[in-house]
Amino acid sequence: MNAFPLRALQVAAIASVAAVGLPLLGCGSDDEPIPFVDENQVPNQQNQQEGTELRELFDESVEMNSGFSETLTLEVPENVLSMSITISEGPIAGNYTVTDWVGPEEFEIIRTGWVNSTSTGICYPDCNNRVVMINNGASAALAPNNPDSEVEAGTHEFRIFGGVMGQTGFSPSVSQPVRVQVFAKVTDEAPETGILDLNLYFTGVNGWTAETAQEDTSFQNTLDSIDNIYASVGISLGEVSYNDVDSSFQVIESMEGANSDLNRLFQLSEDAPLDGPNLFIVDELRSSSPFGGGGGILGISGGIPGPIFAHGTPQSGVAVAYGSIQGAAILANVMAHELGHYLGLFHTSEYFAFGGMPGHDPLPDTPEDDTSYLMHAGGSGANMSEWQGKVMRKNPWVRHDDQE
Repeated sequence: MNAFPLRALQVAAIASVAAVGLPLLGCGSDDEPIPFVDENQVPNQQNQQEGTELRELFDESVEMNSGFSETLTLEVPENVLSMSITISEGPIAGNYTVTDWVGPEEFEIIRTGWVNSTSTGICYPDCNNRVVMINNGASAALAPNNPDSEVEAGTHEFRIFGGVMGQTGFSPSVSQPVRVQVFAKVTDEAPETGILDLNLYFTGVNGWTAETAQEDTSFQNTLDSIDNIYASVGISLGEVSYNDVDSSFQVIESMEGANSDLNRLFQLSEDAPLDGPNLFIVDELRSSSPFGGGGGILGISGGIPGPIFAHGTPQSGVAVAYGSIQGAAILANVMAHELGHYLGLFHTSEYFAFGGMPGHDPLPDTPEDDTSYLMHAGGSGANMSEWQGKVMRKNPWVRHDDQE
């Protein structure tokens, strides 16, 4: 039996938007913002490749009024490769996204008003730059994430949306401040390679701890397999930090609600040593939501993409369930798949819940319904496309040292 279809309706998927948003809406009554991120936290920029740099364009608390921020205006520098917008520190019951993002010459990167008409929480199919709505106080957007989008130097305007799910869609409601961080990758020439640092967190599953995993042949082979998968798109694993968390997190009993096990697990990344995604290895991921697939979920990502340079939020991580995965090769694929989501990749082919029409990612070089692809919702392969590599390398988490 193919293990991957169990992952088909998770956080990081078109249909899985429900897993991040719909079932979580209104669960819990915590309306107070949580101080997720150290205000002085700034990404380490010393390892950027010559000719490529990361520039912080904005990092401020932004007021929200009945679900919307005011229009934020930024000047984007020349030779911009990509921009990322991270929302954090919002009321945990809210759902957050970017809307009304317009660049030079009135180009709509993210369509104006899309949040007023969505019931799925995703700007699809009529968005130049696909974006999803994520709850639990944190969300992110990355542009461009396909050939129909573009980020040009000049004046950019956008707004932040925060709301809750109602009978007919998302209702704007958040009226408390959120933190907004904007980064631009600037380069003389688009890099064809990149390095991904990684924070690993161990619960003791399979005897793996921060100490033992560094010498465990099976685990190190898993990391080598991820490295081999990503090598096809020019990305290699860089520094890896090994960290322990309490064994009580081996079984994630709840994934929905303001105080769910999964939220608390991802918040343990607050003191992450490296500027890279946080990957947690647990035994089981359970969900009572019909969107979550019940027990036996293989992996889950905190967003598409996950919050960028924002450790310690309830969305700041990827979790994989070792106990539900059969074989080291599949473990590597699940880890690489969920990290792909965290860096901004959608499923190459996805099916909406309740028999809706199939959806596909916005990339031109990923075949439809090809289960040999790593990012297929129900596949077990490891293939990746040129454009998938471009999207991943545009994410600020991927750095660009001189590589041998």
